[in-house]
Amino acid sequence: MKFSAAAVVAASAVASGAAIEKRSVVYQISDFSAACIPHSTQCLYEFGVFQPGTMQTTPIACKAMVSANIDGTLPNVMYGACEQSSRTFNVVRDAEGLAFLVQAPVSPISNTTGTYHIPNSDLVMSDRPNAIVQSYAGPKNFDLQWQG
Repeated sequence: MKFSAAAVVAASAVASGAAIEKRSVVYQISDFSAACIPHSTQCLYEFGVFQPGTMQTTPIACKAMVSANIDGTLPNVMYGACEQSSRTFNVVRDAEGLAFLVQAPVSPISNTTGTYHIPNSDLVMSDRPNAIVQSYAGPKNFDLQWQG
């Protein structure tokens, strides 16, 4: 009997650990693209965002058209919009690439925030004459981890 109780407790701990790990994925991103438009001063970020474990059934479209950096690299985005949703997204350049986050208000003083880091290795510069611009060349689909 002691063995059975211990086995049940151990199995519960493993199961709850798996549930906790699964909950660390806050948002799933699909069809992510980011690119500066050749012969333009604009860059477009565009993707779908899905929140697993909710009543949501399809990804919500998010996008931002923003002014390019002078050197043609992808710029920062603050409070990019998602259609028919209170979700917003930010993109902030750092030495290692781009920090990407999606957030949605849960209450007047808190948000559900998920983050993902886009490494410099996933960012490419075009080699077209008179149109040197940066674009994202990494995976189109990825998960955003809970930021606490």
